[in-house]
Amino acid sequence: MVKKVLMVLAAIFIIISSLIVYGVYRFFNPFGDLVNEELSDSYFYSRDKEHIIYSPMGNWFELGKHEMEVDMNSFQVLGNNYAKDNDHAYFNHKIINFEVDVSSFNVEAGRVPKDKNHVYVLTDYYSNDTKNAFRILENADPSTYRQLSYDFAKDKNFIFRNDTIMKDVDYQSFEVINDQFCKDSNGVYHYKYQKPLFKIEGVNLSEVKELNSSSLYDDKYIYLYVYRRNFEDVNKIVSIPYKDIEKVKFFDGYTMMRVEDKIYFEGMILEAADASSFEEVAYGYTKDAKHVFFLGKIVEGADPKTFRYDDYKYIFLDKNNKYESGKIVKK
Repeated sequence: MVKKVLMVLAAIFIIISSLIVYGVYRFFNPFGDLVNEELSDSYFYSRDKEHIIYSPMGNWFELGKHEMEVDMNSFQVLGNNYAKDNDHAYFNHKIINFEVDVSSFNVEAGRVPKDKNHVYVLTDYYSNDTKNAFRILENADPSTYRQLSYDFAKDKNFIFRNDTIMKDVDYQSFEVINDQFCKDSNGVYHYKYQKPLFKIEGVNLSEVKELNSSSLYDDKYIYLYVYRRNFEDVNKIVSIPYKDIEKVKFFDGYTMMRVEDKIYFEGMILEAADASSFEEVAYGYTKDAKHVFFLGKIVEGADPKTFRYDDYKYIFLDKNNKYESGKIVKK
C-alpha cells in the first residue's frame, strides 16, 4: 500500500514539475508565430508582432536570438536562413553587405542565393561579415540556374556539381536518378561526396530506373553501393539479379533486402535466413522461423518465436533473456 502511495506521489510530482517548467518556458519565450513555417523554422514574429526575431530552430536557450531591424511591411522569408525586405537582403539575422540586387534577390531550393546578376556560394557560415561569407559562382547564369538535387545544379550552359562545372558528363542528357546515382547518354554513375563519378559497367541504360533513394535497377539487376560489410570497408557497386521488382522488399534502412527466395545483407546472400518467414524486428534485429539476426549475424540462443522489442522499456527480449548488440545481457 505504501509503495502505491509513493508511486502516485512521484507521478504527481513529475506532472507538477513538468507544468512548472512549461510555464516558465512560456513566460520567458519571446516568440510569436513563425513568419513562414514552410520555408524556415528560424524567423519569428515577436509576441507583439512589431519585430522579427531570428533564432536557429527556435532554440533560444542554447543558440540565442537576435532581434532584427527590418521593414515589417515588406519583410519576407526566402529560405531557412535567408530573408529580405525592400531595403536589404539577410543571411540569418545579418544584413548582406555586399552589392546584391535586393529586388531580384532570391534563394534557389531554399539554400542557394542569387540575384539578376550572380549566383552566390556560401563559404563561411559563421563569419560575422557577410562580405567574406560568400563568393560569386563564376560562369553561372542566374536566370536559368536551377538545383537538380542537393549535389547537382544546371543552367543554360553547364552542369554544376557542388559549385564546380562538370566537364565529364553530357550536358543535354544528364539526369540525377537518386541520392547516389546519376546518368547521361554515355552511362550510369555512382557519386560520393568529394569523389569522382564512378561509371557502372553493364547497366542497360535504356531501362535503368530508381528503386529507392540509394539503389536502382534495370531489366535484369538491382544495383546498390556497399560502403562497409562486417565493419570492413568495401566501397563497391553490387549487382543482384531479380525477376519481379514488385516483390523486392528492403529491411533495416536498405542494408538488408529480400529478392525472390533469398535474403541479402550488405549485398551478400544471408545463407542462414529463410526468406518466406523473414521479418524485421527493429534497430538492426531481424528474424525468421529458426533464427534471430543482429546486423546479419545469428544471435546465439535467441528464441525467434518470442523475440521482440519492448518499446516501453527500450529493450530486446525473448522468453528467456534480454539482449543488447546481439548478445545476451541478462538471464
